[in-house]
Amino acid sequence: MIVPFGQNDAQLQLQAAAQELESCNNVTQRYGITLSQQDIQALVVGRLDALQETERVEFGGGVAKDLVLAFSSSVYVSQTGFVQTVLELQDLFYLFKNESEEQIPDDDLIRTMRSLYDDVAQGDMERLSEALLDGLARHVREVADVEDAADPGADDAVKNGYTLAAHRYDVSKWVDDEFAPAWDGASWMDE
Repeated sequence: MIVPFGQNDAQLQLQAAAQELESCNNVTQRYGITLSQQDIQALVVGRLDALQETERVEFGGGVAKDLVLAFSSSVYVSQTGFVQTVLELQDLFYLFKNESEEQIPDDDLIRTMRSLYDDVAQGDMERLSEALLDGLARHVREVADVEDAADPGADDAVKNGYTLAAHRYDVSKWVDDEFAPAWDGASWMDE
């Protein structure tokens, strides 16, 4: 790649991201969504903020283009709130890439986000975030179960942490009558 004199890599990445987002209009117009220059600039700046906040480095145009293309056809988005929705999706994407420790490919995560956004969350970003966390926790437990079968002495700390998060610290869900029978009012002193 030839870098023109006076431009640094960061400027080139911003230009590439802006060009990628501008090319999305060919597809998104079918769904009544068009990205203006201001919208594109907001998405590019939002990407930089999200990357900085999640302490990530990304080369190329970023995930914004994929999110724009994936979510523009959703019945839960409109022209007026589309940029804000994509900014929130972008933040969520980078957060879950970190939380999953890069175990989930970008395309799979975007497909999952879109499916949950339409079906489970019905356009609600908070519900989407919760659904992704629950799905990630379930995935980690399943992987841990497979690893435990292979290595019975494996550390359960990760599995327990995600189980705790999945149950939202509700200890009552952990009570098992076999191992912790309900108190019947008797005392050891009654014996």
